[in-house]
Amino acid sequence: MFIADGHCDTLTEAVDKHTGLVKNVLHWDISRASEYDAFIQVLAIFQDSEKNKPSVSQTEYYIKKAEAVQKQAEKFMLAKDAEQIKKAVDERMVCGILAVEGGDCLNGDIDNLLKLYDMGIRIMTLTWNNANELGDGCYQTLHGGLTPFGREIVRLMQSMGMIVDVSHADEKTFWDCIEECREPVIASHSNVRAVYDHPRNLYDDQIRAIAKTKGVIGINFYTEFIGPSKMNDVDGLLRHIEHLCTVAGEDIVAIGADFDGVESLPEQIHGVQDLDVLFNSLAHLNYSDRVIRKIAGENLLRVFNDVLC
Repeated sequence: MFIADGHCDTLTEAVDKHTGLVKNVLHWDISRASEYDAFIQVLAIFQDSEKNKPSVSQTEYYIKKAEAVQKQAEKFMLAKDAEQIKKAVDERMVCGILAVEGGDCLNGDIDNLLKLYDMGIRIMTLTWNNANELGDGCYQTLHGGLTPFGREIVRLMQSMGMIVDVSHADEKTFWDCIEECREPVIASHSNVRAVYDHPRNLYDDQIRAIAKTKGVIGINFYTEFIGPSKMNDVDGLLRHIEHLCTVAGEDIVAIGADFDGVESLPEQIHGVQDLDVLFNSLAHLNYSDRVIRKIAGENLLRVFNDVLC
């Protein structure tokens, strides 16, 4: 099966732990991903602002590490546009798309977005959990939504062909972003508030708004976002998927597992090698092969084709 996953933290985790991307003991690696027909993985670069001040130079450090892997790994390539993604899928490769998680590294300078684009970044989550120069995160409200700088960044991202990611944004920042966007918007790794009331999960009206942009929502595998204890297993993930389909249709659902960015996964899933557990469970609920293929990768690929042209 072809897979496209909208978010993992494996790049930064592997670099920080001095292990490899090709084969490791983390949730995700190229070796296991290559067992699928083709695999697109969004590789997020995350810098914890609570520990060190994020910067473009540190982002570049992680990018160079990914580029070094590309030179060494026969089955892996980084892609910057739809044509390169198609090449990777056609050749059954593992394809990495570079992203930034949290616009803190811009440090309030719009030129830094241009630098990130030139380095190969094609997706940016506007905030992490805390507020930054762009807007408010889901755990900290300082600005009352997107800042003027944040609005400028969102508009520029769209004009450049970068994907705007609203995971982690607070509700007002989310709606301000939707107001500015004319291209597909994604929530790369977010779940459903109606299924489990958590600040990181999305309300139904937010889900419909993303669908209206022709974007997607990547289902997050973190047990803390799935449900309370004993309800945060694969069946819990299915409840989020079913709700998304009910509210906004099958075209909105994608995978955003958050591998190597979370402390715990559903007990049946230990890493990328176990994605078939989810897809087989969908089949047991009588989801058609066509819909399962959409959820597994085709919906997210559609967004890449629409924006990364």
